[in-house]
Order: sequence, then structure tokens, then C-alpha cells
Amino acid sequence: MAHDVHTPGGHDDHESTVRAYLIVFACLAFFTFASFAANFAAAPEHAWISKFISFVIILGVAVAKAALVGWIFMHLKFDWRKLYFMIVPAFILGTMMMMVFLPDMVLAWQR
Repeated sequence: MAHDVHTPGGHDDHESTVRAYLIVFACLAFFTFASFAANFAAAPEHAWISKFISFVIILGVAVAKAALVGWIFMHLKFDWRKLYFMIVPAFILGTMMMMVFLPDMVLAWQR
């Protein structure tokens, strides 16, 4: 006879995860609006802020959005320890690939 095994707080964990997803979604929507507003404010017709300030705002918003997506939607918050088993081999293989292809690129460039 199969019994359902319930972990303590299992239902609450699901609700908190959905709540976190909705909060991040609202933050992403707000940040997207902020990017469009910064771009609109730097348009030549308005020029309320400089293009450099607009660039800094849009770049900051992009970094914040990427961090939120990586932290919550890509589960870095929950699976941080598992990341090392994926990232370390990728860095090793990437480094080896650069070392293998570097002589070919240098020799082909000199011809």
C-alpha cells in the first residue's frame, strides 16, 4: 500500500516559490518600464537626461534583471552547490579548447 509522504511545510514551500516568481515578474516588468522611460527621456526631442545617464540606467537595469532571472528562475538560489559540478568542467574544457586552438589562430593570422 503506497502512502503519500508529506514533508513538513511542503505546501508552504510551493506557495513561497510561486510568490517569489510573481514578485520577480513584477520587478522585471517595472525594470523594463524603467529602461523604456530612460530611453524616452534621452530622446533628442526631449533630452531630459543625457545619453550617458540613460546608458548607465539601462545597463544597471539590465544587470539587475539578469541577476533576478539567474537567481530565481534559473534556481541559483536553490541549487548553488550543484552549479560547481557544471561550471568547473565547463571552465576546464573552455581553457583546454583555447589552448588547443590558439596556435592555429596565431599561425593562420601570420600568413
